[in-house]
Amino acid sequence: MVRDEDLTNAEMSGRPNAPEVEVTRQMASLAGKIADLGHILNAQLRLRGRVRTPLTVRLRGRIHLSGCGEVVLGEGVSFNGTVVPVELVTYESGRIEIGDHTFINYGSSIAARASVKIGAHCLLGHYTFVMDNDQHDIIKHMELPQSGPVVIEDHVWIGSKTVILAGVRIGSRAVIGAGSVVTRDVPARCVAAGNPARVLRRLTELDESD
Repeated sequence: MVRDEDLTNAEMSGRPNAPEVEVTRQMASLAGKIADLGHILNAQLRLRGRVRTPLTVRLRGRIHLSGCGEVVLGEGVSFNGTVVPVELVTYESGRIEIGDHTFINYGSSIAARASVKIGAHCLLGHYTFVMDNDQHDIIKHMELPQSGPVVIEDHVWIGSKTVILAGVRIGSRAVIGAGSVVTRDVPARCVAAGNPARVLRRLTELDESD
């Protein structure tokens, strides 16, 4: 005959006790902090001498910088260059500005002959392509057309493999669907998608939350 206390002991023996759970949690937390420190050091090493890099910038993997223009990074900017490096290209007099706590995923390429400004708390999906110049005139193929500054305001989400072309302004809290080609301005708090991208709906839920 099995006693009740034996059943209780048997059940408890299969469960981790509180001290073990706490130790595991602390170890996981420590491992996360060590990995995070590694990403901070990676950013400092790879960007040192090329970009003024705040100590809160994080880089997983690789980033490729080219050109002689200016790159400005805000606090908490995060790059993921694990699968394919992130690419930042600034031609002479070009400037790329990335706001606080913006995340840019692998394979993304940003090129500025004049200005590309990305706001704070933005999310750019992998293989996003942003450029402020079409590189070739559609009639005179060997001539460089005029640049059109690109502005992406705060809290914008951009889906994977999106192309953002010269002269475009994307309003705050807009969402751009994956694979879109953005050729004209997108209003704030709207969802846009397609080739060329067009507004599909307004995010009225954001108005109610204000």
